[in-house]
Amino acid sequence: MTSTLHIVGDIGGTNARFARVGAKRNKLAGVRVLPCADYPNLGEALQAYMEAETIKDVGQICLAVAGPVESDVIDLPNNHWKFSISSLQERFAVSLKVINDFTAQALCIPLLEDNELTWVGSPRPKGGHRDNSRVRAVMGPGTGLGVAATMPSGEVVPSEGGHVAFAPVNQHEMDLLKTMWGRFNRVSVERFLSGSGLANLYWANSRLQGKGGELEPPLIVAGALGNDPMCHQALDDFCSILGSVAGDVAMAMGATGGVYLSGGILPRIKDYFLASNFRNRFEDKGRFHEYCQQIPVAMVLAEHPGLLGCAAALEP
Repeated sequence: MTSTLHIVGDIGGTNARFARVGAKRNKLAGVRVLPCADYPNLGEALQAYMEAETIKDVGQICLAVAGPVESDVIDLPNNHWKFSISSLQERFAVSLKVINDFTAQALCIPLLEDNELTWVGSPRPKGGHRDNSRVRAVMGPGTGLGVAATMPSGEVVPSEGGHVAFAPVNQHEMDLLKTMWGRFNRVSVERFLSGSGLANLYWANSRLQGKGGELEPPLIVAGALGNDPMCHQALDDFCSILGSVAGDVAMAMGATGGVYLSGGILPRIKDYFLASNFRNRFEDKGRFHEYCQQIPVAMVLAEHPGLLGCAAALEP
């Protein structure tokens, strides 16, 4: 008899989150967060989780990873892990499915409760966030910047949209870009919209003021929530640039069903973000101002949306 216990995993650049699920796929149990740096590879982290939870018999495993999943060998761009899907499946002798991490984020949206979303601005989906009649986009800054979309058919279109080139919209952002060219040959939006991106914004603003300082993201957030003007500038830039990029994603995807903002950073700066220039920049699209003005935007507050998305992706 096939086991009804399944393992789901959300593998990010910093942490690997695992949980077990049973017949009720929207119920997570045994959630554990393992630092990727503590394990030489994904197989060892998965083995450690199974031993910690005393799991021996598994029906399926579904893993969401922060990177492309089209080939057998997965090389994660934001951490040191590289693995073969077929080898991992052989090692654990179980049905293994690997999906993009933002495919998982997209799949989780219909499973969220109303209190797990905070709306940014006044537009709302006419049929609620579970309405699949229109295209929905999901994006989010964390260790990297993920982007995906869900079609009305339910099919998820994964992407590497976080790696498109950064496009400044004013002189200050042009100056930021020129400064960043001193650090990177190519500046993608992820270079600004991620944990390391926030540090890059602090560094670039500091350079523009002739100081050249460096600061870790948690300290930048703490400074911005306090009275540090350089931290304020970095976090203001972060929210504004995210607004522009989210609006671009909405137009590129035709996401009139809404844009859902996930990732680990935004919930930590929720009030600051809601008071920021994000929505203005989201709508500031010239001839398409009215188009973007009507698109709902929500922040995802669920604790483990990637794991819920993996559970939704398991075979019936």
